[in-house]
Parts: sequence; structure tokens; C-alpha cells
Amino acid sequence: MEKIIWILMVGLSLFVSYIHLEPTIFSIVVFILFLFVSTALFMRFNQDHWLDRVSPLVGVGVGILALIAYLGLIVLSFNELDQLGIWTILVRLLLMYIGIYLFVVTTSSFLAGATRLKPSRFFRPVLIFSVFFYGAMLLLPLQPGL
Repeated sequence: MEKIIWILMVGLSLFVSYIHLEPTIFSIVVFILFLFVSTALFMRFNQDHWLDRVSPLVGVGVGILALIAYLGLIVLSFNELDQLGIWTILVRLLLMYIGIYLFVVTTSSFLAGATRLKPSRFFRPVLIFSVFFYGAMLLLPLQPGL
């Protein structure tokens, strides 16, 4: 099932990059891609994770360093992201997947350290929480008058 979702994500992102869409439809397409990414992550987090075998402090440290590197990558390549042609949306899709994964792993490790439970116990609740609010932000441009 996860492979089918990845095929749908890549196919939709490549299809959208060939045609020009108005901003409203583009926001809806990005939201649909976001739902696909969230579903793929939801399926990925039900497996045994490496964070369950290390200290939560290691998970938080690795997560924060990875988030800093991720943000540095986005800042350094911000201007070049729009000049990739048909690959622009695919690159944004992968960056969205990586960003959500890093956020969920870091937050789950922090919660695991605070409660002394396994980090994998918090993956799905944190993912659902972040998907809900990030999805609401993606749909914000569709509000009339904004």
C-alpha cells in the first residue's frame, strides 16, 4: 500500500508540474499531496523504529541537529527551488516528507524523555496533531478575504 501511495504522489506531482494551475487549485493539489505524505508516514511509523533502541536524549539531539541541517538546506536552496522546471513540485514533496518526519521524530523523542515511554508510542498522535494544524495552514489561502 505504501508503494502505491508513493506512485500516486510522484505521478500527481509530475502531472501538476507540466500544467499551469491557478493558486486555488494549486493549494488544493498541495493539500492532497500533503495527505498522501501523511498517509505514507502513518504507515511507516507502525514498524519497529530505531528510536526505541536509543535514549530519548539521543533522539532529541539527532532530531535537532537534523532539523538545523534541514532548515539550512532550505535557506541555501530557496531561490533555486523555483528554477527546477518540472521537478519543482517533486522536490517540494520530498522536502515536506523529510520535514514532517524530522518534526515527528524529534517531538516524539522529547515526549518519550518526559514520560519515560517508548518514542514509537507518540509517533502517530504527534503526526495526527501536526497534520491537522499544518493542513489547516495549507488551506488558509482558500479563505475568502485573506
